[in-house]
Amino acid sequence: MPNPFTIRGTIQNPAEFIGREEEIAHILSRIRTEQSCSVVGERRIGKSSLLYHLYQTGQQRLQDARFRFVYIELTAANAQTQVDFLQTVLKHLDLPTERIQEGNRPHRNLVAFDELLQEQVQRDGCCVVLCLDEFEGLFANATEFNDLFFNHLRSMVNGRRVVLVTASREALEVYSVQEKLTSPFFNLLSVVELGDFSEQAIEAFLRHYQPQVQFTQQELEFIDRYAEPMPLKLQIFCDVLWQWRQHPDWDNDRALEKITKIYAQFLGHGHKLTKAKQTAVGLFSGEKIGSWLANLKAGRDLFLGE
Repeated sequence: MPNPFTIRGTIQNPAEFIGREEEIAHILSRIRTEQSCSVVGERRIGKSSLLYHLYQTGQQRLQDARFRFVYIELTAANAQTQVDFLQTVLKHLDLPTERIQEGNRPHRNLVAFDELLQEQVQRDGCCVVLCLDEFEGLFANATEFNDLFFNHLRSMVNGRRVVLVTASREALEVYSVQEKLTSPFFNLLSVVELGDFSEQAIEAFLRHYQPQVQFTQQELEFIDRYAEPMPLKLQIFCDVLWQWRQHPDWDNDRALEKITKIYAQFLGHGHKLTKAKQTAVGLFSGEKIGSWLANLKAGRDLFLGE
């Protein structure tokens, strides 16, 4: 059986996306009324996976075919200039791009872009939802993405011609101050803070993999004692635990040392698994862990027919 705990980047299989139900419900409630959101969270907390999952499942979750979801990573090559960005959006919507040209004045391109979206809305009755990942990537080219661009984006959002769901490490107002931008766009979107997994999400994660992995009670207790609720860390922790099965001579200290090195590789040395964390994390409350482990064992026995 292959190791299922190898995901380190954006989750692209909807079946592998776990948790975040509260955040998704909030975002979808805003989208239903054509309001925009800004997802904010630290590096590698799962913002890209959340936006990509919305792009993949948003229409189905809303049960409304008039919503058209587009996902764009703003650090990608096809979003480095204003013309590239506008043309990329239009291509995703199967709209013509000829009216967006390098030789046009920026204002002319923005007006043409807006007109094309308005024509589609009037023709098809659709609502375009732009999921814009790594939003801070726009500020790497301040000449292209300036107050004119953001003012026009605000106008489109206010006019219900487009809905935005952005993802960034900091609140958008922080970037507006850093870049000395005066556009009121940056206080337009409601903020959704993305943090660690909830206890319910951790349980869902372990239950999702239980049929494949068959965690033992000893392994579950090891996870509860040492693992941390950041999604990527939980994935890494279970990856090492899986490898541990193949090397029965490993002990706890060697496993934790390996986990610490991988944390540093993917998250930086500030995420080191320290001795203090090793002895005091605990994903669940002390009174709950016993009954939770028993329930998960019962589920495993049911699956095995025991």
